Amino acid sequence: MRKNMILLLLCCIMCAPAAGLAEDAAQIIRRMDEKYSTGSGSSELVMRVYPDADDPENVRTFEIISHSRGEEETYMSFLSPRTIKGLTILSRGDDQWVYFPSTGRVRKIAAAGKKESVRGVGGDFSYEDLGGGGFQEKYRFAIQASSEKTWILEGVSKKEGSIYSRVLVTVDRSTFLPEKIEFFTKEDGLYKELLLSDVKRMGGRQLPTKMSMRNIRKNSMTVIITKRARYGMDLPDKYFNPTRFYK
Repeated sequence: MRKNMILLLLCCIMCAPAAGLAEDAAQIIRRMDEKYSTGSGSSELVMRVYPDADDPENVRTFEIISHSRGEEETYMSFLSPRTIKGLTILSRGDDQWVYFPSTGRVRKIAAAGKKESVRGVGGDFSYEDLGGGGFQEKYRFAIQASSEKTWILEGVSKKEGSIYSRVLVTVDRSTFLPEKIEFFTKEDGLYKELLLSDVKRMGGRQLPTKMSMRNIRKNSMTVIITKRARYGMDLPDKYFNPTRFYK
């Protein structure tokens, strides 16, 4: 009996840290999602696409207006250049639509197509990257490493057929904001790296205003900068209703 009790205690001691880490990882990623979430609001963005990350002179620039409502609904419409003005991406949960003003056509993005970048724009942000939803919904996290300043969390995809098999998220301990996100695929290993910087107060929220996505294999880079933003506002249903494209 005594031997069994000792074995049981040893088992509890060995299992406790792992359970604690899993719980902490879930709490950290939940806090990060809450901090990084903008809720409902509108922002004005500038996107710069660099086909060669080492050649800053070779760049294409786009202006975008973005609306979001909660975590699941986002609407992004391109304002310039004139050749793609009006191109719009609507995301609702796992569903996404793209409206092409040049042809008047609407494309619903299939799961297999979410790895692609936006046609006519290119760049390193895929449809998946531009869609809604928080990290805690998409990945199961555990703490991989920690220091005085950051945590590194490993997230394994919860969904079959997801573009990214896993992610590594570096989170600032003092702000619970993400600093770096590494995206892995089964085919390519480390596929893309996103750096988040230039934290500023905008619309009453403290958020990174610069996102730099680098495609590791192509050595290309796309930078999105938030110029202005307003949060906590009511937005009309018309932005988030896909039937708007079929009129």
